[in-house]
Amino acid sequence: MKTALVYHEKYLEHNLGPGHPETPERLSRTMIVLSKILKKPEIVQMRPEPATEDDILRVHTKNHFFSIKSKSYAGGILTADTPVPRGTYDLACLSAGGAILAGKAVCEKQVDNAFALIRPPGHHAGRNFGGGFCFFNNMAMMIEHLRANYGLKKFAILDWDVHHGNGTQDIYYQDPSVLYFSTHQSPLYPGTGTFEEIGDGPGKGYKINFPLMSETSGTSFEYILEEIFAPVTEAFKPDIICISAGYDAYFRDPIANLSFTIKTYANATELVKKLAEKVCNRRVVVVLEGGYDLDALPQGILATISKLAGLNKIKEPYPPPKQELSDYVREKVSLVKRNLSPYWNVF
Repeated sequence: MKTALVYHEKYLEHNLGPGHPETPERLSRTMIVLSKILKKPEIVQMRPEPATEDDILRVHTKNHFFSIKSKSYAGGILTADTPVPRGTYDLACLSAGGAILAGKAVCEKQVDNAFALIRPPGHHAGRNFGGGFCFFNNMAMMIEHLRANYGLKKFAILDWDVHHGNGTQDIYYQDPSVLYFSTHQSPLYPGTGTFEEIGDGPGKGYKINFPLMSETSGTSFEYILEEIFAPVTEAFKPDIICISAGYDAYFRDPIANLSFTIKTYANATELVKKLAEKVCNRRVVVVLEGGYDLDALPQGILATISKLAGLNKIKEPYPPPKQELSDYVREKVSLVKRNLSPYWNVF
């Protein structure tokens, strides 16, 4: 099993200012932790090039493209939580280029799967907007590059970031070729991703949202994946499974309140990997989103990459909380199955 790790040291140059949670240390500390596996024969390190203007314009409007580019010349503000320092455009293109390279490496069979260790993140960037620390949608740019250049037609996205990927949903809300599945804390930024949001027009039934109450456990999350994500993905038969991997549902993350553990991420990765073996020739691409506990984020990423590569490097940096399946999740799983039954005969 070969796993690509896509990374560029220039990602550390992206700096949103003192006290901002989306800090360069997220990646510098992760690379220190990953050093223990980088020389393993299962790990293939790759260095990306920036995404092109064509890549951006497959996903985003010209207005959004020029907004980010122009603000980057002198520095500016996109939203209250998302300043645009000088040089942001170039670094955002390099981040998207990392996601694209991860997808290309898998499609060209250089590796079995890939992890794009990139920043800035992307899943809050829609066709004509950004925010939530995001400028361009890395995942969507990768998908559209693969669609245009490698003939892939169907894509499944699992977004396990603690925040709803409103940008990704915006881009694909009417698109039946992209199955988008998100679990996220609610209420929490950006305030979207209700159970009722299932897509529109031909995309109806292909967008699945599962808002989670505060303190929801990793065990509950795994139950959701087993009961809903796995059967729907098997029925959908995507050409590739993509993970928008935020690690901010971890129980000590400073800007959220779920109760996932490092083992949660390892188990979820294992589930996706086995699913990909069934439905899409093992193709899995993981794209980094959030995660702001600087001890847990590197361990979560290490656990994910280890599972992808068939290694066994799982370490809990703190004693984990008790993990139990909640009655709320059990009840809402039944609700989601009822809501989706007109679109999926697996329910």
